[in-house]
Amino acid sequence: MPKQIEPMSADRMIRLAASGVAKVDLMGPRGTTLCTMDEIEAMALMIVASGILPGHPADAARQPHYPELEKDKR
Repeated sequence: MPKQIEPMSADRMIRLAASGVAKVDLMGPRGTTLCTMDEIEAMALMIVASGILPGHPADAARQPHYPELEKDKR
């Protein structure tokens, strides 16, 4: 039977997000490689919870932008 996914508590989300941000802040690019998947997930959850992303995830403004692939389409 697949493992049940437990929701992340607000306290744990804040603690993990703060830990990930501290690594990046203190060590720069090296800190990004030291972040755990849980810290990255918590940082993403904090961004979503903050409401700073505009619109629905399917909106064109929210889709990834790849300049190197799109430069030929101009």
